[in-house]
Parts: sequence; C-alpha cells; structure tokens
Amino acid sequence: AAGVDPSRISLSSQETPHDLSELLALGIKFNACSLKQLRAFGEIKRGDRTDQLGVRFNPGLGSGGTGKTNVGGPSSSFGIWHELMPEVKAIIAEYDLEPARIHTHIGSGSDPAVWQRVSGLSLRLCEQIPSVKIMNLGGGYKVGRMASEKSTELSVVGLPVKEAFEEFAARTGRELALEIEPGTFLVANSGSLVTTVQDIATTGVEGHAFLKLDAGMTEVLRPSLYGAQHPIVLVKHPERVAGSVVPGGDYVVVGHCCESGDLLTPAPDSPETLSR
Repeated sequence: AAGVDPSRISLSSQETPHDLSELLALGIKFNACSLKQLRAFGEIKRGDRTDQLGVRFNPGLGSGGTGKTNVGGPSSSFGIWHELMPEVKAIIAEYDLEPARIHTHIGSGSDPAVWQRVSGLSLRLCEQIPSVKIMNLGGGYKVGRMASEKSTELSVVGLPVKEAFEEFAARTGRELALEIEPGTFLVANSGSLVTTVQDIATTGVEGHAFLKLDAGMTEVLRPSLYGAQHPIVLVKHPERVAGSVVPGGDYVVVGHCCESGDLLTPAPDSPETLSR
C-alpha cells in the first residue's frame, strides 16, 4: 500500500506470521528469531538459495538507553541464544538452507563500547555459516535530547567496526555487507510538540503541583513507557494575562489521559516515579 518494493522489507518478529507463505511469495526478507521460525521457513522454502533468509541471534550481550530498550543478553527473549548455533546448523542442513544474513540487534540507545564488542561476537557467528553475506548490527543510536545526554558519534564508534570487517575479510576471504538500523537517530530532534497548559492542580504542602496539558502519552509515549526525558519550555501566550504558572517553578507535568502513567516529567529511566 505504501509503494515499497517487498524485497526491500526485512521482517523480524516475536511471533511467526500466520501469513508467512504469502509474505515470502511477495519477496519479503525474513529474519528467523527462533528455532521454530527457522523451521517454519524451511517447511515453506526447503532448498532456498535466495537472499530472503536471515537468522537473528542473541549474542549474549545487550545494551539500551533504558532497561526497557535493552534487547540482548540473558534477560532478553529476542533472537536465538548464541550457544544454540549447533541447533541452527542442524536445521539449516535438514532443510538445505543458505541464510544470507546474521542479525544481532542488542538495543536502542546502546552503549557504543558494547555495540562495538557485539560486532566482534557477530562476526564470529557469521564465520560459522559460510553462506552469510550480510551482517545486521541493528542500531537505534543514542540521541541526546537533554543537555546532559550525549549523542552517538557514528564516525567514532563505526571505525573499530570497519576495522573488524576488514580483518574478517583478510582472514576468511569473505567481504560482508553491513546493515544498520538508525531508528530515531535521523529524526529525533527534528520537531517539537506544542501543547497548552489546561489546568493546575495541587496535592498540598507535602505533595506536588501539577500542570495538566492537552496532550500526553497519545502524542509522545517515551516518558510514560521508558522514563525518557524531553526538554520542556514554557512559552507565554502573548494575548493572555499571566496565570499562576511560575516560570522556573517546580511542577510535575502530566498529560490528558486518565492514566497515572501519562507523565511527561518522570524521574530518569523510571516511568513510575514523579519528577519535576
């Protein structure tokens, strides 16, 4: 419907699509995220020699801007655990498959040092499957939204990865292509949400002063979901008499949904903790 060539779409999902046969017939690329999914692909496309099949591994490490965006390591269900490589090879042999891609996305907003280390672990996985031509390292690179946050410098963090690819090619004779997933890195700071203070509430001296907006988790979900912080700027309306909102005052900013989690000023990385 969007006019995108299906062969340019790569699907990685927790559940096996009920219409997997139809999707593969359209040419969509499929990353098997479990042994069950790998078998499902084999049942449909036994003897496959195209570049449709990829295998997503959990490399044993994970890192994210918050605990909720960490999708690698022993606490994550995403991908096939790296120690199950023998089982993966057995299924590949059983169905006569030639996976073209290894995928090891570990989290959004990940620590660059961990991401670099995972690139080495991922190359070791690629080395064990001779048909692999592409390595997808995921991404979701950190974007600094608050003054205290630092954005990922791709030219810096990418250099060791480039060198690792070159060393791999020199040692194995295989030149792999690299795929990355920028996520919000391209657009995170490209716009602003303009909203209005609709009401002010207080819960007494021992409580909080609340600013109620006419927007919230329906427009920007990250604070409620991840405890992510976004800068908030108070702009005085030129045609209105100054109200009781004190610039620089301590307020908890909340949204318009009837949910206690509709919070725009959570404590860092803690969506259930009020902050000002």
